[in-house]
Amino acid sequence: MYYQQFYKSLNEDTKTFLSFGRTVRFCNGVINIDGVEVEEKFSSIEEAREYCKNLYLSEKLEEDIKTETYEELNEDTIANIISNHHSIKITDTLIESYLELASSKLFTVDPVVCDIKKANRLDCILEGKLDYKLSDGSIIIISESSQQKMNDLFKDQKEIIEYMRESKDNFLHVLELIEE
Repeated sequence: MYYQQFYKSLNEDTKTFLSFGRTVRFCNGVINIDGVEVEEKFSSIEEAREYCKNLYLSEKLEEDIKTETYEELNEDTIANIISNHHSIKITDTLIESYLELASSKLFTVDPVVCDIKKANRLDCILEGKLDYKLSDGSIIIISESSQQKMNDLFKDQKEIIEYMRESKDNFLHVLELIEE
């Protein structure tokens, strides 16, 4: 087979295009986005484009929600919350760090993060409860009183907090040990 025939046969069933800032390669119903194969099977290029569009929109929505969620709290409010718990110099970088930690939904026993979450109406899905996302993808919801107990118990125990962040099973294991 000559090179041109090989090249033509190679490209007959393969389409490559840009869609919503991503390089998409469509070949026999299998799609690669930016070099990563997507598990879903598509029967047309339009379905692949629609998938990229939905992926783009969901990522944009997630980023917009994350940004807008904490823009409602002004810097003075955040600074007051930090100064209530710590006697440290409050800088813009410190405020941004706390906002990022609060918006990440990462489990923590830092009382500043807990108060920021309480002050933000979008974080208070259930009144009197705080929700966190663990590394395994599990979402946990705990009462503010349980959070306060853990803040008191584990404020200097970073290893325990890291262990609890890993999975639901680890989190529950620590809670069981506390109960004993």
